[in-house]
Amino acid sequence: MSRLTLHALSPIDGSRQWVTEYSESDFDRRLCLGRDIGVDDERVYVPGCDGLRALRRSDGEQAWVVGSPLRQGVGVGDERVYANADDLLAIDADSGDVVWRAKTGGDHLTTPAATADGVVFTNRVDGTVTAFDAEGKRRWTHRTDTETRSPTIAGDTVYVATSTEPGTAGRLLALNRADGAVRWAVDTPSPKRGTRPVVDGDTVYLGCSGREHGTLVALDRADGAERWSFTDENSTVYEPTVTDDAVYAGSNDNHVYAFSRTGEIQWQIETNSVVGTVVAGADLLYAANNERLFAIERS
Repeated sequence: MSRLTLHALSPIDGSRQWVTEYSESDFDRRLCLGRDIGVDDERVYVPGCDGLRALRRSDGEQAWVVGSPLRQGVGVGDERVYANADDLLAIDADSGDVVWRAKTGGDHLTTPAATADGVVFTNRVDGTVTAFDAEGKRRWTHRTDTETRSPTIAGDTVYVATSTEPGTAGRLLALNRADGAVRWAVDTPSPKRGTRPVVDGDTVYLGCSGREHGTLVALDRADGAERWSFTDENSTVYEPTVTDDAVYAGSNDNHVYAFSRTGEIQWQIETNSVVGTVVAGADLLYAANNERLFAIERS
């Protein structure tokens, strides 16, 4: 019998703090629980085909569940969790009560981006970007008319990556958070499905795919001008993580890369398997492939 498990490990030595297990026989279909979890200071939010579960970070015990099948991951805002089910749900993070719900009119919705005063999400297929305020009122809608990725909110701007020609070309848009007006738009390689722009300081980073190689691009946050780029030896560079002094990214060429903030390679290590998302701690970098989790010294 297949088991679905969520592991909480010590960031220092990898020792197991708790494990929560589910049986696939508990669900109507295989692979019901999503990998795109959300986290705040108190809870871990696990999306699934049968609803949203909130688990306590301290011990993994279930705090609450909302029984509406989800289409994607969740956005965590200030005391709210936003989830795309048949409707867009705004859920009280403490109690699990649905505060409001709004019609979205789409089946292929991306993971929302949330802040204290609202939420933004996209329809992956038709490229519609929609913003709601914290009370559930629709603020604006912007149509890109092409395949989109999950949005990122930074300050007064919403960043949306689109794939105009999947595997070949894309476009990154900066939208005014107040009204959805386009501030700038620039051509990029095709952004990897499942990733979103990463904003840190005055730079926007985007992991991209291609038929022959993947690319990591760093763009000026003010106008989208390219600052630097890196090309790997395979088809994809995944969503990066950024610290004060470095940028880290996994690749389909079975490597993890560390770059300076100006794009020079500081180091690279071979992992013998594809590494997707990487996460930076105070001293260690955490990276996972299909078989194991790595803790790598950042220095």
